Amino acid sequence: MMDKRSVVQILLLSFLTLHFTTCLPFRDTKPKPPPQADGGNDAELDDPAMNRAVDLDVDNKGDDPGVPVIGDDRDEENADEGNNDHDEADDVKLKDEELKFVKIPDGVQKLPVEKLRPVDHMDVVKLEHDGDINKEFHKEMFLGNHEEFENDRYEEAESKLKDIVFKVDGDQDGKLSVAELEGWVMSKMEEHFDEALKENEEIFKHLDPDNNGKVHWKEYYVHFLLAKGYPADVAKRHVVDYDQIELDADSKEELIRYKFRWSDADSEPMDNELTRVEFMAFRHPEQSEKTLNNMVVSIMSGIDTDGDGIITEKEFTALPPGEVEGEEFQNMDKSWQKERQEEFKNSMDLNHDGKVTKEELRKYLDPRNPGQALMEAKNLISFMDDNRDNTLSMEEIMKHKDIFISSKVMNFAANVHDEF
Repeated sequence: MMDKRSVVQILLLSFLTLHFTTCLPFRDTKPKPPPQADGGNDAELDDPAMNRAVDLDVDNKGDDPGVPVIGDDRDEENADEGNNDHDEADDVKLKDEELKFVKIPDGVQKLPVEKLRPVDHMDVVKLEHDGDINKEFHKEMFLGNHEEFENDRYEEAESKLKDIVFKVDGDQDGKLSVAELEGWVMSKMEEHFDEALKENEEIFKHLDPDNNGKVHWKEYYVHFLLAKGYPADVAKRHVVDYDQIELDADSKEELIRYKFRWSDADSEPMDNELTRVEFMAFRHPEQSEKTLNNMVVSIMSGIDTDGDGIITEKEFTALPPGEVEGEEFQNMDKSWQKERQEEFKNSMDLNHDGKVTKEELRKYLDPRNPGQALMEAKNLISFMDDNRDNTLSMEEIMKHKDIFISSKVMNFAANVHDEF
């Protein structure tokens, strides 16, 4: 029986063979939601041990009001007759009470679902949620909005890269110093933060029509359903009794993951409502001390295999289970391990004691760590400074331009390897 990595090889070879003759859609593997408690999604999300109630019912339709309470001597028919009117009145009162949180004006314009989704990839953060190295980090720190480069032809991207080099070279001496690179990287980081804040403000205003400075989970839930194409009246009723819409499996999985992130961002008082600052933490966990700490714990637990509270170089560079066949894939394994080994030694283990503590990991991940810009400036020089004069010339940068601009086909190959 083939293991997962053998399957990946076959998929990758098929893609490269067909790349120039057909367009095959490729779906990135989604992060999995936290492990479910016995009983399914609802049992887990309503578990009182979760610190607060999570009102996202994605499978169950609720308890049958016709089933008598255990220990009641009345039969089922008498129980129904005696309680129907009372139950219906209570249901109406309960729904009215819950709907008070849903402040969505009639005819409101829906947001694209991409705007509502919290980010999975975090710009200017060195590791992804799953502990993989952020392949775009150097692009994000040096180019800023590197997506523009990816849409250009290779020659156009080269020309833009040269323009950036001229801008970074403040004294126009033809060389980029550590100080010039540090200042430039810091400005790019601020651009990312400003862009995230601006987008957060626009989305929050849309979700908070009464300007009370808070967005309830049910409001977010309704907007998510609107973005998925459901009518407003159906969406509003669904967040109360959960029997109006049969959500597809992907939407259920998304909402479960988002509810956990919502709860992570919900600081005291934990009221299922997010302020602007908390909503920013929901969408960008790297922007909040609380959610950044949660991310540190999550990444640490995924890499620290012996559970001793530290990450060793061996743990950080460990290959996933399974064997690969063929020289090409074996070389990709070696390259992957070498990349992580260098990252561990040069960027994570700053005191060079062979281990990374939780605090070291936090500093490494925190994009607002004052030392991040200087560290990246030094890293860029170490990658490209061929003549070891501690500066970068135009020739050196263009010789190593694949750090910033590269073939999409080769990017796909590397990303598939890393994914598995």
